[in-house]
Amino acid sequence: MCACGLCIGGLKYIAMQWSVMIISATDRKTSILPFGEQIARVAEAGPDMLILTERDLLPEEYRELAAACMSECAGNNVQFCADKFADAARELGIKTLHMDLEDLKTSRPDGFDRILTTVRNEREAIDAEAAGASILIFRDVFDLTCKSCRNAKGLAMLRFLLGTVDIPVIGAGGIYPDVFYDVLGSEAAGVCMRDGFMRTKDPSSVVRAYREAEERARKLR
Repeated sequence: MCACGLCIGGLKYIAMQWSVMIISATDRKTSILPFGEQIARVAEAGPDMLILTERDLLPEEYRELAAACMSECAGNNVQFCADKFADAARELGIKTLHMDLEDLKTSRPDGFDRILTTVRNEREAIDAEAAGASILIFRDVFDLTCKSCRNAKGLAMLRFLLGTVDIPVIGAGGIYPDVFYDVLGSEAAGVCMRDGFMRTKDPSSVVRAYREAEERARKLR
């Protein structure tokens, strides 16, 4: 698992202490199993990070769910990331937060070691870095409506973003195991998946496929 020391310097972070990572985002409404059971399986599978993206909850509901998910992650050496609810995250001692770009541009919240935000283009990526983001998630790599589609524009934009900012960029959007190598081959810092983790009873197979693609990509760098 990546310790996220984030030694950053353009693409140099790949050759330094940064290790590419696989991130699981959550969606309790599409979880194939009861959500608690699914989170337990995902945590046991060992992705590098889990983002609890349950934005429709009330703050107190999110805090309770985050505490439970954080415990599962801690027991499996998986980094836990809160989403949006900065106050709840601080109360729980969470040091990694995902937030909307517009909120980040208004004010970077105190008390967090790492801030993740999602971007769709070059301008947003540049703005996010200037606002203090630690990691970017580029969300439109592949067609979200078809897991077999290959959106060349999305991959091209991902490669372009890597040359415009000096912080890691994670690929997201339509990501499934059969495209892991395509994304990592672009020298992205990893992938972020939601459906790929929430709609399988065997998330360990997803992580295994990622590690294999990661090793293949690493040999080319």
